[in-house]
Amino acid sequence: MPIACPVIRTVRRPRVIDDGLLHHEASAAGLAERYRRGETSHTIHVWWARRPHSAMRALVYASLVASECNHPDDLVARLGQPTGASVAVLEAAKENVAMSFNGQRPRVLDLFAGGGTIPLEALRLGADSYAVDSNQLAAFINACNLQWATRQEPAALRTMLDQMGNKVLSIVADLTAVLFPLRGSSNIDSIELPITTYLWSYSTKCRNCGYRFSLSKRPWLSRKNGRRLCLHRSLASQSELISVRELLQTSRVSAGNWIGRSGKAKCPRCGWRSEKLSLDDCRDELLALVGSRRGKGKQFAAAHCSALPTDDRIAAIEAELLKEIGEPLPISQLPHWSGIVNPAVYGMRTHADALNPRQRVVLLALLCALKRVFRELTSKHGEDFATGVVSLLSGLVDQCVDWNCRLSMWISQNEQVGRAFCGPGISMLWDYAETDPVSEGPSNLRAKLERIIEGAVTIAGIGDSATVVNGYAQELPFKDNYFDAIVTDPPYYDNIYYTVLADFFFAWKRLLLRTAKPGFFSPQTTDTSRELVASRSRDGDEAHEQYCTQLAAAFCEAARTLKPEGVFSLVYSHASLPGWQALIDAFCRSPLVVTSVQPLSIERRQRPRAMTSQAVNTCLVFVARKRPADCKLQAHSDLLAELDRAIDDRAFRHSLNQAGWSEHDIALALFGQGVGVLCNAKAISASEQIELLGRAEELVQRSYHSFKLARRHSL
Repeated sequence: MPIACPVIRTVRRPRVIDDGLLHHEASAAGLAERYRRGETSHTIHVWWARRPHSAMRALVYASLVASECNHPDDLVARLGQPTGASVAVLEAAKENVAMSFNGQRPRVLDLFAGGGTIPLEALRLGADSYAVDSNQLAAFINACNLQWATRQEPAALRTMLDQMGNKVLSIVADLTAVLFPLRGSSNIDSIELPITTYLWSYSTKCRNCGYRFSLSKRPWLSRKNGRRLCLHRSLASQSELISVRELLQTSRVSAGNWIGRSGKAKCPRCGWRSEKLSLDDCRDELLALVGSRRGKGKQFAAAHCSALPTDDRIAAIEAELLKEIGEPLPISQLPHWSGIVNPAVYGMRTHADALNPRQRVVLLALLCALKRVFRELTSKHGEDFATGVVSLLSGLVDQCVDWNCRLSMWISQNEQVGRAFCGPGISMLWDYAETDPVSEGPSNLRAKLERIIEGAVTIAGIGDSATVVNGYAQELPFKDNYFDAIVTDPPYYDNIYYTVLADFFFAWKRLLLRTAKPGFFSPQTTDTSRELVASRSRDGDEAHEQYCTQLAAAFCEAARTLKPEGVFSLVYSHASLPGWQALIDAFCRSPLVVTSVQPLSIERRQRPRAMTSQAVNTCLVFVARKRPADCKLQAHSDLLAELDRAIDDRAFRHSLNQAGWSEHDIALALFGQGVGVLCNAKAISASEQIELLGRAEELVQRSYHSFKLARRHSL
């Protein structure tokens, strides 16, 4: 039996979460789910940093169920099955939930609902579920999934989405046929397979000699299974000539026209340096074509004039589609924010500019097709039903924006297209991939539709719906002592800027849903006014203090609306010292007391960010209650000894070793115990909190030398 690793050893009316099983059962299940595709609601709409359903299901269950119920610990493990708990297991879990509340449905709140994983799992367990988020796109996702899809019959929903989704793609194929002259066949001698993907970069003219040269940074086309295909540049009379070449293993690829990592480029003919590059001085340049067919691999060729329609033809089709949709192109501006929205620094001004002209027309064709299906469904089944179906199918818009824009990358290692918006911000790409959306190539919409359908079916048939509020965690619209449990996963300091990412999708979805869902899609962009992130761009030097203040306000609201015996379970992690100090400060300002800290290792290590950075793989669940009147908080003089006790817990460390955790994840789990101690300190200053966090870091480093927190300002 793993230990609970409590910060406070005695809890009145203990629940399963006080038994300390999460780091074994939920972690294993959540990690397994990360490697499965198309089996959860996460595949319907794009949102960021969503936790595995299996782990959150176990967390919600453990936060609700009394320890004395029937086999509660065994159900924690069985609920966490990555393919979804069986009907029998769910029924047993729901019985324990009901038993714990004398047959009544408990109320569960997620005050940072995001993509809605936690509220969905609360519904699945028979609770009255409440989802609050300040971002309109997040609130729409929750309304779509938790108020409409959950009440549909699974088989009927599958049939309807399959029928209507394929009708949408058929319309898109017709509307975009003229845009892709090589669709379905190839007129290129070196490629026998249909052209499905187009690889682009930018070119600019030398201000000194007028020569046009490429700004491509990533010349590799393929490095899969030993292939070494690249783009080769050679000088021609007026501009560079780009060809496809296979290199020997000993050959080096061309460095291109950029000068190191300086952001400057030089003319290959005269050597003139371009100091301040702007997209205003560039044009999109098609560099290469990719032919592919399922089971046949991929072939590559240099760009060919037959691959594109004329600019005038593209503009004419765009005008026709905008007229049918009845909306103008998005005019919402990208924030000029170096390090977070780098394309804006180089002159990408609006959300419409994030797509090249053909990509933009493809997206408009998709919106037009969805509007036609909406009108058909409205005439047959009424507007509410039509809105529900089209809201789910609007996930195709998300996929089109994410995988087919000027910020979508080509991954040469596996010859695939990579998504553009995975956070924490948006990089400027000087090379990007464009796909034919109805082809069999990478990231095509037919494959995306299948995943949307499978995700929707997994949440259909629950029968209940949640209460969804587009509002602020710092000002909850609920009465005192209302919730039996609050389970939430707030923004982690400055890890992800949700509204910045969301607006790239919101700008286009509103063209489709502004009339049907005016409560969500009336504004041009989503609400940033009280977004809980540490943002120096918004708050300047006050960013850290603003985050601390707003997080404390949310914790105070959670305490106000939590019943006296209720449980507050907060999922959190961060790689920097200020990120942890903000959490401690918020707990210290609130009437909550942390009763235990339980680690969850649920992130997929092979995700791109984890492979290329020190991305956080383990998060921690801070379990808290309303502070009882007789609770004694730790004075500063006692904190060092208490930190030693909490971090030097060898039995806890051994249990994580036995579970196969990495040294870094064990170190973070032990550090979290120290953070839990500091959350319950008497009023101490920010400088004292930072000093004690440094002490906790040193204690962990005695056993795990590589563990280190970053010292930096918010982004």
